[in-house]
Amino acid sequence: MPMFEGAGGNTMEIKNATGQQTLLPYKGQSYYDLEINGLKWRLPLIQVSPDTWIAYFDSLGDARFVNTSAEALAKHLRGCEVLMTSESKGVPLTHAIATRLGHNLYIVCRKEKKPFMVNPLTVTYRPVTSTKSLELCIDSRYVDKIKGKQVGLVDDIVSTKGTLDAMMMLVEKAGGVVTKKAAVLTEGKVYDDIISLGVLPIFKK
Repeated sequence: MPMFEGAGGNTMEIKNATGQQTLLPYKGQSYYDLEINGLKWRLPLIQVSPDTWIAYFDSLGDARFVNTSAEALAKHLRGCEVLMTSESKGVPLTHAIATRLGHNLYIVCRKEKKPFMVNPLTVTYRPVTSTKSLELCIDSRYVDKIKGKQVGLVDDIVSTKGTLDAMMMLVEKAGGVVTKKAAVLTEGKVYDDIISLGVLPIFKK
């Protein structure tokens, strides 16, 4: 789990139109200091290819991260009649947002069919970072909760939008309309159609 640390001294290298850093040089540093709404986390840098490192953020179990992020994102998701996320990191965040919005239900997409599901709705997708196709599904008993509704999609960190796009396909299959997409962080890029609180930069050697 990320630990609370002081502010880092990383040098900004490339900025997007909003001034957020998206690409930083890798110079042998072992961590990146992330700040969200005045709170700070020290994240380890993990090498994912010969010339690329990412800041690894495991948000599960971090109540401070969930509550701070939910408070900030909830106001942007007002007007959504139901929220949808995918297991597992998006679940505590979406629960906290739904509580703040007064929602009694939110939809959790599963990454495989479960025995209790009745005629599940399923979509197959292949993220850029995966070598095989993945599956996302919901129980058909949730269709009535989605059909004709304005749906908000929620994730903790968005890298390639693969999971969000798959959730959007499920909403459309169920007859709903995605009106908002939200994430705490995007990785290496800012997406015009996603409400987020910041960007995790990618590090290149």
